[in-house]
Amino acid sequence: ECSDGRWALRLGFRELSGMATADAAAIVAARRTGPFRSLDDFARRTRLGRAAIARLAQADAFGSLGLGRRRALWQALSQRRDKPLPLFAELDEEEEELRPANLPAMPLYEEVLADYRTAGLSLKGHPMSFLRASLDREKVVRAAELANLPTGRWLRVAGLVLVRQRPGSARGVTFVTLEDETGVANLIIRLDVWERFRSVATTAVALIAHGRLERQGETIHILVAKLEALPSLLDSQSRDFR
Repeated sequence: ECSDGRWALRLGFRELSGMATADAAAIVAARRTGPFRSLDDFARRTRLGRAAIARLAQADAFGSLGLGRRRALWQALSQRRDKPLPLFAELDEEEEELRPANLPAMPLYEEVLADYRTAGLSLKGHPMSFLRASLDREKVVRAAELANLPTGRWLRVAGLVLVRQRPGSARGVTFVTLEDETGVANLIIRLDVWERFRSVATTAVALIAHGRLERQGETIHILVAKLEALPSLLDSQSRDFR
């Protein structure tokens, strides 16, 4: 629960790409003595190096200090490991600070993509939501709509690739899970289709899948006939478990 009474979801340090365990432990230890008052105060008390602080800035970890990504990164890059510790850490620091001009806030789209690059997810939005207008024009179905559509309907779904799996007992069938801003769609891709679209199937971060909707009890999936790559949304790779 936040200080203003609202509830919030926090992501653990382990979610941040490249975050060292020792650095996370140093932050937790320093935080026990009281909240951080500024990025400079954070740097003094944790003794983290500039690269680690910059990584946290890129991950938007300094929002509680009133710093957006750009301003936090600017301040992070001005930090020096050899700065002397203050005589009284509880006193407000009066050191000269490199202050940038007013930096414009990042557009939401860039914020979401930055979250995905640094943490693999975002609490601000989903990358697919920024493509939804064009996908709607192409009549690409949202994942949440699949439950209301009739079995056997031919359709297209699109999303980020979460998982690619090919169990040994599946006779060459690959199971792929796509995620859009409304939920997930499960794809079944037979070997001949996989081989026909191998390049897209194995490398694309986001896909459009053409196929027929099928049901097995409560399970809904798409039997895929064709795959297309969406324009690259993210630099990170999909999470595969083959």
